[in-house]
Amino acid sequence: MTAPVYLDPTRPVAERVEAILALMTDEQKLACLNGVPETVLADGNTLPGLTNEFNEVLHSSGKKPDATFFPQAIGLGATWDTELMEAIGAAVAHEVRARDTDVYASFGPVADIRSNPLAGRFEEGFGEDPLHVGAMTTAYAWGLRGRHPEYVKTFTQKKHFLGYNHEWHRSQSSASMSVRAYHEYQVVPYRMPVEAGAVLGAMTAYNLVNGVPSIISPIMETLRSEWAEDGVFFFLPDGWDGVNLHTTKGEPWDTWEVDPRGDVPYPTALAAEEGRAIDADENGVYASALMLLAGVSHFHDGSELPFVPNAGEAVRRGLLGVNMSHVDRSVRDWLHFLVRTGKLDGDACEYNLIPADPHPQDRPEHIALAHRAAREQLVLLKNDQAALPIPETASIAVVGPLADLNLRDFYSPTVPADRRPSPLQALRERFANVTHHSGNDTLAWRADGRYVTVADDGSLVARAEGIGATETFEAWDWAHEQHMFRHTATGRFVQANLLQQNDGPATFENQAGATGGGGPLLVAVETEMEDGDAWFTHQNLHYRPAAGDAADGDVELFGVNHVPAEADGPYHVRLAADGTLPLTKGDADPILTETLWENGPEAAAAVAAEADWAVVLVGNHPMVNARECFDRPGLDLAPRQADLVREVAAAKPGRTVVVVVSAYPLAIGDLAADPNVAAILYTSHAGQAVGAALAEALAGDFSPAGRLTSTWLADTSSLPKAGPRSEAFRVSDVDMLEYDVISAGLTYQYSKAEPVFGFGHGLSYTEFEYGALEVPAAVDADAPFTAAVDVTNKGERTSDDVVLLFARIAESAYGDRIAGTRLAGFVRAKDIAPGETRRVEIEVDPQHLFVWDVVSGKRIVETGDYLFGVGTDSEGPEAQVRIQGETIAPLDLSQTANVWEKATIAEGLTYWEVSKLHTLKREGGYHSTGSRRAGSHVGFTNAILDGAKAIELRTATTTADWTDLADPVIEVRAGSADGRLLAEVEVPKTAGFQSFTNVTAPLDGATGTQDLYLVFRTGGIYIDTIRLAR
Repeated sequence: MTAPVYLDPTRPVAERVEAILALMTDEQKLACLNGVPETVLADGNTLPGLTNEFNEVLHSSGKKPDATFFPQAIGLGATWDTELMEAIGAAVAHEVRARDTDVYASFGPVADIRSNPLAGRFEEGFGEDPLHVGAMTTAYAWGLRGRHPEYVKTFTQKKHFLGYNHEWHRSQSSASMSVRAYHEYQVVPYRMPVEAGAVLGAMTAYNLVNGVPSIISPIMETLRSEWAEDGVFFFLPDGWDGVNLHTTKGEPWDTWEVDPRGDVPYPTALAAEEGRAIDADENGVYASALMLLAGVSHFHDGSELPFVPNAGEAVRRGLLGVNMSHVDRSVRDWLHFLVRTGKLDGDACEYNLIPADPHPQDRPEHIALAHRAAREQLVLLKNDQAALPIPETASIAVVGPLADLNLRDFYSPTVPADRRPSPLQALRERFANVTHHSGNDTLAWRADGRYVTVADDGSLVARAEGIGATETFEAWDWAHEQHMFRHTATGRFVQANLLQQNDGPATFENQAGATGGGGPLLVAVETEMEDGDAWFTHQNLHYRPAAGDAADGDVELFGVNHVPAEADGPYHVRLAADGTLPLTKGDADPILTETLWENGPEAAAAVAAEADWAVVLVGNHPMVNARECFDRPGLDLAPRQADLVREVAAAKPGRTVVVVVSAYPLAIGDLAADPNVAAILYTSHAGQAVGAALAEALAGDFSPAGRLTSTWLADTSSLPKAGPRSEAFRVSDVDMLEYDVISAGLTYQYSKAEPVFGFGHGLSYTEFEYGALEVPAAVDADAPFTAAVDVTNKGERTSDDVVLLFARIAESAYGDRIAGTRLAGFVRAKDIAPGETRRVEIEVDPQHLFVWDVVSGKRIVETGDYLFGVGTDSEGPEAQVRIQGETIAPLDLSQTANVWEKATIAEGLTYWEVSKLHTLKREGGYHSTGSRRAGSHVGFTNAILDGAKAIELRTATTTADWTDLADPVIEVRAGSADGRLLAEVEVPKTAGFQSFTNVTAPLDGATGTQDLYLVFRTGGIYIDTIRLAR
């Protein structure tokens, strides 16, 4: 008997999927929108089920104890090693398969690009360059997926598609970017792995992009139809809560605009635009209809909302034109997923032959891979007079708050402490004579004349007459007023007995029998410092000198990292009648007075003075200040950590090595310039082998050779500043919603700021010399070519060298509004021996040097002379290549055009959704262009002005109170923002920023082909379309 087509592994996947689909009833198909249940098909065969569960594979095979603990993604990015990335992906996928759980979905890799260093989840991205991030993402995805043409080892679902680089109100706020920043920068690392075939699905972003919810964005169709193989791609909601937040809450607000209708459900707002009404109870049905139209595959959001039944109801009623063909598209995605896992094919799928293993993390090759990754991600930032490595016979003082910690972030595996030794432990194994001090201050607190201690039940209580062995606390300064405290006598950490899940209500629980009747109070019950096990840490407290007329030594101890500052204020510590320290809402007078029992930096410096060398480990806690849901307040290193470095370096000048252990760039310019600091070594929180890798690098067992993938700025002054509105939860004056890297001057490509350490910076223990750069004299834009350079190791130590190739065009149609330089390719050359000259070849695809042509609406490589250079400084070898591509034509605005789609110049702008009907129907012209302030302007390169008699604009104005619209005029100028005035367009006030009206003004003196500018005299004006009437 012939097997059904869908059970024949020799048939194409698409054919097998269609065969299954043809045997399913409509009810069975609808049941597949949230996973595939075991299904009896029309031919009597039973289709096996496919769970909707998943694995978080950011840098491990899941939040499990049986997973290998690899470095954070920002560290892996610093390896610049695509071969390593694929090997790590393969190891992660092997562990997923070896658990034999039938959970094949992998949430990863993360393709989010890190354009702003304050991004809360900075460590989850590979860096700030789109080509580098795209290449590393693609390599990791190939490892996760496997190279079999049909079967997949795991089903790769990148995140978060697209433009997700902030946490500030992430589920309601909108990332703002111009059309060029969108296509030339943000889209690139998401597109590359899809076009390569390495990524098969995506979690959409939490936020909106230019006012359009990511979960229903029209670019989802672009991905399916233009990037993905066979038009099949698996979309799931962001974090499984985005459906509720974005399709049932529809008019979200951003920094600049609040719609007067407030949080109106998106379907209701859509209905209002169409002039019809929707009952609030039906929003879920309409939300499901919107998702079907957009091409969402997975109908679930982590809530109990009935999205699958709602989808059936939407189809039954034909809401918004939805029918079973839309359901078929979503189910087709699930069936592709099912077939490609090999669940139907037994041993014919090679990945099904991976043996079950309850402890796959013990595989020697996985242990070795984690060790290699921890080594390769180390970046040597400074090494004056070749100070490093440290002689093996030297005595070393290992100091600092991170010396004896190996911390995990939220997406780390739950590996026990003995599988992730600290740097101190590793250094003690590597060097014979090691001393240690944490460098932390030791404090005592007095409240109403009595000193605070810890009661037997764990409660903090003020009852001691003086300071003894049980009245002191060690203090970790994590910057931005965030501290952790450990009771020195018991080793227990101080925390609030407050529990909170995500953004839900706070509840209080007694822990370890602490008194207080279940109410909120300070306790000390846990001996382990909290890190990545829990969604929230409860040990980090706001701690600062008391404000106002408080006495010397008075301090405020309040809040916890995850408790929002609501109208009645955060939780403050008070003194109860029984001496306990309860936490209550609202302002409170300071009740604690600090006594500095031991000055940590001074004590550490005294220890360092007795040793030959000092190694100071400073940095961040990956669950404090910046993490999921919270952006970082600033770039500064913790004040007491900076004090520690200065004190120790002064005690051991020229023999102090600073190890920065951090998930993100830090502003350490003063420490880098300190002549007493001999060397600085950077590592991410690099997993189970970070201690060993650091010890081996410091001892000279190998040479660090990683390079930074992000710019380390001196301060935040060059970052875009927030506008006239200031909402709750804002932690800095930086505008986290500004994603237009071009106009905002973000990243090495566009920033004018002088960095402390630039993109691509990294030293080694040897010196490399580059020969002449060899490139072809001329190439076609669609013809990849090889660039070659001889690399000679002029030093005495074997080392890798990361060879970076940059390019810039001599003259662009966009003038100076292009990247100053762009990464064109890279190679990590391995183990170059002393005296060896190695020819390093870098494959260059000119298509990576594209710009977005607003005239044709596509990516093009401009014809021109391109200067290629090796290395990150101007002294590297350079060579010119003539690339034959395309020319950007003059812009004809005689036909009505969307301003966002045609503009090439942006200053002080924001963007929003023009119309929900446009988004729904994929009609184009999705975004309006709005002014943030007086002087904001939008411009068009090489616009044809000859013969233009009038300008027609479609405009709207805000009704929000952040601008009074005192002078609602748009100036039309030629050549520049202060060039010849062609017209003044008076903009009538409208009912809101999505209520547009047409305005016209005559043009005076519009001639030639030149840049055209629209300059706003006030904030709060929005433009949809433009036309130059002739």
